[in-house]
Amino acid sequence: MKFAGLAVGLCLAVALAGCADHSGLSDASVLEPPSSTRAKPDQAPPAAAPATAFGTQRRWPNGLAVTVSPARSLKPSDTSFPRAPRTAVFALTVANSAKTAYRTSQLAVRATVGGEPVAEVLDSVQGLNGLAGAVTEIAPGGDTVLTLAFAVPEEPVRLHLVVEPSGAGQEPSATFEGLA
Repeated sequence: MKFAGLAVGLCLAVALAGCADHSGLSDASVLEPPSSTRAKPDQAPPAAAPATAFGTQRRWPNGLAVTVSPARSLKPSDTSFPRAPRTAVFALTVANSAKTAYRTSQLAVRATVGGEPVAEVLDSVQGLNGLAGAVTEIAPGGDTVLTLAFAVPEEPVRLHLVVEPSGAGQEPSATFEGLA
């Protein structure tokens, strides 16, 4: 009798879980790890994915893919904000192979050098209008290129660029790194 009650309770729990509202979730809840880093059933899950080199594409299970170009150094104009000795400019190619459109307004990108945040540079004279100015909808099968710049010191530095396609502080994210 106790077993039958337990079985009924388990079936009810499974049925309720299947009816739960998963509309806020997508298959992009995690980046697809390379096959060599997937956990085996008898192993602990792998550590966070290592940073990806500039020039490499990262793909999410929901069909979104982002490629960050290697940094291009640029001297800021007199009207750039914030003022910086130099800017590191990146082209982000966002490709959408999902079945629904993707709005770039969902995208968050932040940069760090030595673990410290680096400011995004706006320089309209040089066509650098920032992520906030890059509002577009990418149709299924389409792509777009966004150009972003960040304030860096005069000398080359190792820069990390964190890309969050679901918004700031939202998983999943991917970290790109290289010299800037």
